[in-house]
Amino acid sequence: MSKDTKSNNYAAGDRRKTRHTLRWQILSIAAVGTLGFFVFLIVILGDSKDNADLLKEIRDTRYPVQENLLAALNGLETIDSNLEHAFISSNNALLDHSMLLAAQFRGHLHRAMIIEKQYHEQINDILGQFDEYFSSSHALAQAIISDQTEFADSTSHKQRNARSFNSLLTALGDLQTLQSEALVNSVDAATQRASDSLRVGLTTGLLTAILLFMIALFTTRSILQRINNMVSSLRQIAVGNGDMSKRIPLTGSDEMTELAFWFNTFIEKLQRVTEASTAEVKRLAFTDTLTNLPNRRMFLQCLNKEIERTQQRPNSAIAVMFLDLDNFKPVNDQLGHDAGDELLRAVSQRLVHTVRETDTVSSTTPYDSGNPQPGEPVVARLAGDEFMLIITDINGEEQAAKIAERIRKAVMKPYIISGMECSVGVSIGICLYPEGSQDAEDLVICADMAMYEAKNHGKNTYRFFDPQLRKASEVKVLLDNAIRNAIPNSELHLLFQPQFRLEDGELVGAEALLRWDHPELGTFAPDDFIRQAEANGKICELDDWVLEAVIDQMKVWEDMNLKPLQVALNFSAAQASRPSLALAVERIAGNKKRFLQKLEIEITETSAIDNIAVVETNINALKEMNIKIAMDDFGSGHSSLTLLTRCEIDTLKIDKAVTSEIKFDEKSRKVVKAIIDLASELKVNTIAEGIEDEAQSKILAEMNCHIGQGYYYSKPLTAAELTRYLVNNTNINKAA
Repeated sequence: MSKDTKSNNYAAGDRRKTRHTLRWQILSIAAVGTLGFFVFLIVILGDSKDNADLLKEIRDTRYPVQENLLAALNGLETIDSNLEHAFISSNNALLDHSMLLAAQFRGHLHRAMIIEKQYHEQINDILGQFDEYFSSSHALAQAIISDQTEFADSTSHKQRNARSFNSLLTALGDLQTLQSEALVNSVDAATQRASDSLRVGLTTGLLTAILLFMIALFTTRSILQRINNMVSSLRQIAVGNGDMSKRIPLTGSDEMTELAFWFNTFIEKLQRVTEASTAEVKRLAFTDTLTNLPNRRMFLQCLNKEIERTQQRPNSAIAVMFLDLDNFKPVNDQLGHDAGDELLRAVSQRLVHTVRETDTVSSTTPYDSGNPQPGEPVVARLAGDEFMLIITDINGEEQAAKIAERIRKAVMKPYIISGMECSVGVSIGICLYPEGSQDAEDLVICADMAMYEAKNHGKNTYRFFDPQLRKASEVKVLLDNAIRNAIPNSELHLLFQPQFRLEDGELVGAEALLRWDHPELGTFAPDDFIRQAEANGKICELDDWVLEAVIDQMKVWEDMNLKPLQVALNFSAAQASRPSLALAVERIAGNKKRFLQKLEIEITETSAIDNIAVVETNINALKEMNIKIAMDDFGSGHSSLTLLTRCEIDTLKIDKAVTSEIKFDEKSRKVVKAIIDLASELKVNTIAEGIEDEAQSKILAEMNCHIGQGYYYSKPLTAAELTRYLVNNTNINKAA
């Protein structure tokens, strides 16, 4: 019979028949101890009573009798001595005292006789002998004292009295000796009884202790053996390998057996719960909870296994694809996060179905996307709207490109989410093993780089990893770290490109252009680092620095008594949509707020597209500070006509991409003319950028464009160069 069967049988019937052996064993220990105590108590009480009787006899009989006999014996000797002296010295006082002593002698013997009745006859005989002796001796002494008898005639009488005294003394001594022996015997008996009582008590206690020890030892061994089994099982679970298979044998039918049964039952349930929990923890550790796809940890494990497998298969490659959904954020924002989660689940299912169609290794076997087998494609979700794919056993880029295109088309198909149709695109980065990289982590990084390259090429496309991307990424990281220290290390400076009125060639202003001189990387124009500054959050700090530097330079010109010059500076999209921008400008200006009216803030059209309400608020606040506002790069990219109608714009800056073709292209001229006419209707100034020659300048002047800037007039100048320019020319015409 198996252990489980025994356990079930015990649970079904034997447990109800538990005889509670341990209870009776413990009760027997208590009973034996109690019984031993009562036996000991009875023995002690019995012996104590006997000892008490003996001691009472000694106290009430033996000592008093002995005392009276000794007193009588001493009194007899004193009486004899007094009579002898009275006889010799004829002293009546001694005779009288002898009478008193005789009465005391009789009293002692009478008290001894009352206490110890068994000596009644002996004491009466002694009293009779004493009376005879005392009467004879007292009469003889009285006769001698009264001269009734001659001393010579009393010899025989005196000898007779001496014999009576000796006989009396012997009888009294024998009685006293007999009484002393009785006293000694009583004391010996009491001592023996006390010794016997102690011996019996010790024997009873020892036997009881031995019996208790044997019962306790048996019970303790029975309990501890099974407790140790439980402790061993728990120790094996807690500090061992977590094995819960050990069970305690069910022997007997006592309480410990029942405890062992319930302990085994608890361990069995704990084992089931632990196994289920372990499986769930493993699932959570390696699976994305939203889509039930593998997560990054499991993806890397699968990728490492596929790398090992591919190493044994020559002419075989692995494609690692990094996918990022395009236009997912608008769907998530407009329909809500629950709809976004539903869309991610739908995309994940479509990806699994699509890669399953490309799988030629195991397409006829059941496929578990949450637990892919070797050789099967892997679809994993990293985070947000990012997915990773492993496509195994491909022959190169051409096959990988076909799969990527199939995935792209599949993802682009419309979805029905929350009752609404929506679509998303996907940017795919591809890195091949072993050509691109031979390390799992690096394959993911390289695919990520390729995905961003796809994003930079218009999104909703795919790109393969190129080693140049790694170099560009390294430069990007280096640039990111360097730009954080540009301001603290004083690596920034401004150039000023003069702006001239096209009508008469007069210098009317300048545009402040930021430059970055890195001691190792060289000089950077804004196009080289502004995007990186926007990405790492340093762009507003750079804008603040430019504003402060321009105001400081205006203060320098004022101190030199130079003609006030309007200076334009660019605000990034982040700065233009920055909350409380006007407060930041006031803080930077400090006590130089008088220069704000000579500032013109240039805002690009694209900066207002996503945050037009905030940008409008900031523009109005800046206008209240008498700062002019220019719409920069107008005509390139998105046209923010809404901002023109809602905000008070002072200047439209026509992008050089539009003005560069006006000499040769009629359409370009019409576009520029339309922009200038629009500005004229809105009573807004126009500035043409990128004027490279006289022909451009004349055409723009004929179109009534107000101001121009470009290398035809002047290259960007340092602050010192522009200052010298202002000092040497009160009315500046175009640069030579």
